[in-house]
Amino acid sequence: MGKTTKALIWITVVLALALGTTALGLKLYFTQARLKTLATDYAAKNLGRELIFDAITLNLSGFSITNLRVSEYPDFKKGEFFSASSFSLRPSFRALLHRELKINSVSAAGLNMHIAEVKKDTYNFSDLIAPVAAPAPGRPAAKEQAAPRLLVSSLKVRDSRFSYANAAGDISVTFREINLSASGISPSGLFPLDGDFTMAVASPYFNGEVPAAVKGELSLGGFNPEKGRAEIEKASFSLGGVKGEIKGSLTNLLEPEAKLALKIKQFSTADLKTVFKGLPAKILLPEIEADTDFKLTANDINLRSVKLLAGPVKTSLKGRAAWNPKVSYDIKAEIKTQIPEIDTTLLARKAKQYPLPRGLKLPLSEVSAKMSLKNGTAVVHAFTLNSSPLALKGNATINFSGPKMKAQGAAKAEIKDFSRLAQIAPDKLGAYALAGSAGADLNYSYSGSLTVSGKAFMSGIGASFADRRLSALSGAADFTMDSLSAKKIRGKLDGEDFTASLNADNLLKHPKAQFDFSLARLVLKDSPAAAPGEKRKAAAPAGRPFYLDLAGTATLGAIEHPNFSCGPASMKLALVNISEDMKAMDGTAAFTAGPGKFSELISLAEKHKVAKVALYPLIVLQKASKLAKALQLPDFNNIAFDVIEGDYSFSDGLMKLNKSALSSPVADVSSAGSINLPAEKLDMRISTTLKQASGIRMGTPLGMFVKGTFTDPSVKPDIKSIAEQPAVKKALDKLVPDASRLLKGLFKK
Repeated sequence: MGKTTKALIWITVVLALALGTTALGLKLYFTQARLKTLATDYAAKNLGRELIFDAITLNLSGFSITNLRVSEYPDFKKGEFFSASSFSLRPSFRALLHRELKINSVSAAGLNMHIAEVKKDTYNFSDLIAPVAAPAPGRPAAKEQAAPRLLVSSLKVRDSRFSYANAAGDISVTFREINLSASGISPSGLFPLDGDFTMAVASPYFNGEVPAAVKGELSLGGFNPEKGRAEIEKASFSLGGVKGEIKGSLTNLLEPEAKLALKIKQFSTADLKTVFKGLPAKILLPEIEADTDFKLTANDINLRSVKLLAGPVKTSLKGRAAWNPKVSYDIKAEIKTQIPEIDTTLLARKAKQYPLPRGLKLPLSEVSAKMSLKNGTAVVHAFTLNSSPLALKGNATINFSGPKMKAQGAAKAEIKDFSRLAQIAPDKLGAYALAGSAGADLNYSYSGSLTVSGKAFMSGIGASFADRRLSALSGAADFTMDSLSAKKIRGKLDGEDFTASLNADNLLKHPKAQFDFSLARLVLKDSPAAAPGEKRKAAAPAGRPFYLDLAGTATLGAIEHPNFSCGPASMKLALVNISEDMKAMDGTAAFTAGPGKFSELISLAEKHKVAKVALYPLIVLQKASKLAKALQLPDFNNIAFDVIEGDYSFSDGLMKLNKSALSSPVADVSSAGSINLPAEKLDMRISTTLKQASGIRMGTPLGMFVKGTFTDPSVKPDIKSIAEQPAVKKALDKLVPDASRLLKGLFKK
């Protein structure tokens, strides 16, 4: 026992002396000057860069270096590539006795690396990476060597930095304030890891900082990244005031296959104001949850499954997107959401920078869509919108790969209830008392301009406007962006039945319409007078007038107005170039009406322009009869009639009176000549044959010439017609025999 103890003491003394001698030898041989020379020579020969440091320590406890700096290629004149304030490594010599490589601790502080893209696929570290030589033909690849048995008890990195900038200089990403710690690091097993950093991004698309932290476990896969994996217990980040968390796992650290769960807490747009300046303030957004399953490589990303939930919004994605050798994608998406009731007045107050309409009360709506995106083409296989007043469904194909966007699709729209639709804009639509339903099947396309065509259906539509009530409107119409065709429309106007058909073309430039209209009774109502002090709309700027071509027939069972009423009336039109000024109007118009009565037609004409044109000769008759007092004509301002007839032709606004006749118990009146409608110039001859009801019975018409303008007409009796009156002839013959024959001869001359 004593001998054994003495032997152990001697062995211990010898080992201590050996270690002491070795340490002393290392210290004497590896002086600071020698170490700096060795490191500098190594960096120059193997890295092609300059390397400097303040101090380096190499002894039995380990290795450490302070203020290490590595230049860009080839020297510091080009800048600094890497630096470290301090770095130390403490190995375990006891583990070497068991043929294990164990490092008790690795610590680093102030690491700083700058990566710069010099040109496409070339970086400031490309010279450090030697290309891997391919095996010679016929020679098998070298077998993968087993990973060395390595164990690092503790790893700590503090206050470090990594930055990247692209060649264009418009994108930079910096990871700063990097803190990282790990323990029990081995080549194959999982070991705990946690860290935190701040990512700062500056680009044309986004500028901001994202603080982040991660905690989990990591496996190096025997130093083979493809076999490595990570378990993320919790990763957190924040963007502005928005906070999020990530959990999940990754396999294959080189080309990760990931299953991650993302959760972003409820936030307000105000939380992002520091990042996105243009956002409206104080709009509350829901919590966002996402489950993802994807594989990421250097060339593409394969989205096996992405499910997103944000309040009422549910979205799912799957597909592939690639960026090397060229950008391509093939992604399928589904979205479902429920949009709550929205008062746009409240929304506009929060988003003052946007021109949002106020006063709209949007109803609860459900929206869904299925679509696919593939290399510049979006195919919306189906979309739906459903709410209490309306519904919409359809499909679309959108091509945005060319210089101009192109799109086409089909849709079916349904307004379930116009009264509910009016509740969306109660201030603007409430007064119209809308009712009924409508729908449309349409096809649309876009290639620089929009085209739409389809068929619309109406059922029981009702509305109140201009002191009128439209009800029970039903029928169908075919339409395009530039045309409308409705064969049979039925409804009621102020309780009176009507039917109509319409065919119109060239609606956007110069409408050409044909119609057929029948109404049991028309009550003409004057527009309400303007309120005191109310400003009239300014006249439109001078330019090409809006023209309308109109042809068709209209039949009315009766017409009622305080100044004009009659029984059946019919009208036939064939007019072109109808405009406000009527300067270019051509065509024909004819009508018949009666029996009925009228009084002070000028009052009707001032408020109804169509009535003014149709009854122009009668209005002139009323004015002329007052001016020609010597003719002792009856009061045509208040008269009952049997029938009124008109047959007019138009040329550049000049209305020719082919026929204008009034038949009444008091008199029969006919007018000839013309009226210049734009200038309101008159060139007429009015012939009046008084009847028994007037107190005078004429066998021959009494004529008068009317010239001047509508506002200032001049009237001259037709002397010839006066001379041909039987009573005049008889009186002249009494005074002078054969005087009437003499006068007749004079008028012939």
